[in-house]
Amino acid sequence: MNAKELIQKLNEIAPSIAIETIWSQDTNASWRDAGHWTKGQQAKNWFPWQSEVRATAISNGKLIKGHAYLGATWERRGKDPAKSNPDISGYLPQMIRETLCELDTVEPSLLKQKDAAIALVDKEMSDRYAAQKTTP
Repeated sequence: MNAKELIQKLNEIAPSIAIETIWSQDTNASWRDAGHWTKGQQAKNWFPWQSEVRATAISNGKLIKGHAYLGATWERRGKDPAKSNPDISGYLPQMIRETLCELDTVEPSLLKQKDAAIALVDKEMSDRYAAQKTTP
């Protein structure tokens, strides 16, 4: 499923947990360290972003949050990464899982939603892995 579908499904099974992706300029990224894919590319055509996936909920009257970060996500200059790369280069499910695991709660209804959301993300990661194995 794509990023939009995944977030929508998570909203359905865990309505008390808000999940969002936040993009900001990555001032620590270096074109020199960007990797092999840059061969033949011009740095001026690309822009480095840091993505943050954040899960937020209220548990026993307290705001609780989980975070996961990925830096040096390169996008073509002028592109909005939230639109051009909503799946964070394939890392979105893993990052969502990390954020959910950080939500510290013992409240039964929230814990049930959190566990269901983690199970959904685990299935999505497993499905993606299986699809990659069968792709020639």
